[in-house]
Amino acid sequence: MLRRRLLFAITSCFSERNIINVYCLISSYNNLHGHLKETKCINTMQMEEETKKVKLNDEEKTKQHTKRKKITVPNKQHVSDPTQSINSDMSNVCPKEYMKSLGINTDVLQLIDEEAAAKYVSLIIKDLLKNTCFVAEINPGFGIVTKRLLEAGVPLIHLYEARKDFHPILEKIQSIYPDRMNVRNFNLVNIGQLLYRDRHTGGNQVQENVLQNVENKKWEDESCMQIVGATNSSAFFRHLINSLIFQTSLMSNGRPVFYIMIPPSFWHKYTCDISNGKIYTSLKVMFQTMFHYEHLGTVDRKAFLPSARQKKTSSKHKYNSTFDEKLREDYKHMYVIKLEPRSDLYSLLTKKDWIVFWYFVRHHMRKRSNRLIPDLEKWAPGCGIKLIAKNYTIFTQFGDLTPTQILEVFKEFKSWPEYRESYFLGSMGDSLSTFNEPALLDFKFLQMDE
Repeated sequence: MLRRRLLFAITSCFSERNIINVYCLISSYNNLHGHLKETKCINTMQMEEETKKVKLNDEEKTKQHTKRKKITVPNKQHVSDPTQSINSDMSNVCPKEYMKSLGINTDVLQLIDEEAAAKYVSLIIKDLLKNTCFVAEINPGFGIVTKRLLEAGVPLIHLYEARKDFHPILEKIQSIYPDRMNVRNFNLVNIGQLLYRDRHTGGNQVQENVLQNVENKKWEDESCMQIVGATNSSAFFRHLINSLIFQTSLMSNGRPVFYIMIPPSFWHKYTCDISNGKIYTSLKVMFQTMFHYEHLGTVDRKAFLPSARQKKTSSKHKYNSTFDEKLREDYKHMYVIKLEPRSDLYSLLTKKDWIVFWYFVRHHMRKRSNRLIPDLEKWAPGCGIKLIAKNYTIFTQFGDLTPTQILEVFKEFKSWPEYRESYFLGSMGDSLSTFNEPALLDFKFLQMDE
């Protein structure tokens, strides 16, 4: 009996302790859960505050980036509405059809500012007046440059204006300066398209209409044609190079000289050197080899319609930040340049050899990394020793050579006995057989002695 009571007492004692422990455990859990809730609430508030700070920082960065864009392209607002740059007096004489077409053809630029026209004429007039045998103006439009040239003493100007809605404006100027203007309904920038059409139709519109009354002169003599105006057409530049190589179009009557306004990016592209990476191509080599060029000055880009448009940087310029900066000049200025084919062109190479040289450059400059000696060894095995004697190495690339050096290499290559026996001329014939160029349709002349 005593044992049972003692056992009951001990059991009760342990049961009470467990109840107390359980109570303490539950109380501790509740306190911990409350503390976790409070901590979670505090952390949530902190996260919200941090998120707000990040959003504010992002908004500030976006604003700064937008400001930088506005600084980089200062006339972006001007770009969106090309009519903003026209003053009230000029807007009254602007043909309605022309205003509707603004921005469609950006290759044709119209100068609309008297001060810019005066500056342009002042930069070219002294040299232009030395020879005015056939002065031709590209897209005269409102005739602002035309009037300045006539006032400066140019005796006769041939105006190539394709838009007939500008003709009444030009006729009014013609009434003030009788017998000193000749208006032709053609866009001289598109002469390459007309030449292409002539070849396929058997016509001769270029000579009969566009170049009518242009005097034929010897290449070494003074220029046969003086071309003024503005252009934004890269195709026109390419056409000038090709027409000089094949003696067609504007180069068929003698040497023309150009006093033209172009975007700065054109100038930087075509006058680039070997440090300009992918921009330095065969076309630039031909341009620098065959032309004399001079930068005369600048005029304000806002003086032209249509307004400058923001351009996307091409893959060629992706890794060339210096050139990208130069592209931005297109929104600020137009360069005034003098451009003319070299008068000593055919003392360097014959007409036929210039075509061969063009293929030589075009073939080997497809990749700037093409190596000089291995490439020429394919045409003339064993020629490497001769080139090493000229201070070239096995590692020399065509992209490392200046236009003058490439011309020297070609002359050296052409002087070797292996040249006539090599497959180089045959390769040229196979490669260019699809060209519709009279000088390339018969390759027999390439194997004839000069």
